[in-house]
Amino acid sequence: MGSTRSMLLRAETIKRKCIVDKVSEVRQWIEHVSKKRKELGGHAICPYAFSASVKVVETALSEVTLIEGATEDIIIFIVGDNVTLASMLNKVAELNMKFQEHVFLDDHVDEPTHIMGIQSNFGKYNMIMCQRNDKLLEAREKLHKTDYYTYWHQEMYQRIINGKFTNRQEQTVRRIWNDTHNSAIE
Repeated sequence: MGSTRSMLLRAETIKRKCIVDKVSEVRQWIEHVSKKRKELGGHAICPYAFSASVKVVETALSEVTLIEGATEDIIIFIVGDNVTLASMLNKVAELNMKFQEHVFLDDHVDEPTHIMGIQSNFGKYNMIMCQRNDKLLEAREKLHKTDYYTYWHQEMYQRIINGKFTNRQEQTVRRIWNDTHNSAIE
């Protein structure tokens, strides 16, 4: 019986270590997007990331929700590796409709984003980020007074600024349909 308990404790330690490693990697990514870059006219990918308070939580996609009473500026939910882009987009749309004072943004490993050739998404784990809408709009307003957004591709600008997921969801559904139907023909 002692060896079973020992194995369980070791498994729990390994599980905790894995979670800590994911959180550490996300924190390193925050440093990456906070770094000022000459390719972006001296701007960082996310100019406010360095000063934001961030909480990182690992959870199932179905469990992602607004954390009442959270004091952090941004909450990053690390969700399962096997989460599809379509299911993540659906969850984000649901959350944005339900909690209109907040903005939920997806970051899926299968959909890398770049600004002037620099990868801006995490790319290693699937994540959903949550922040207060008023603070985000205030930050965007300040950035619009600079040349920050001139470095962005128009499609990414539309996706992030307007929060319109419809076209993106449509493209994703078409791509999935084409992939599954074209591979069935071959």
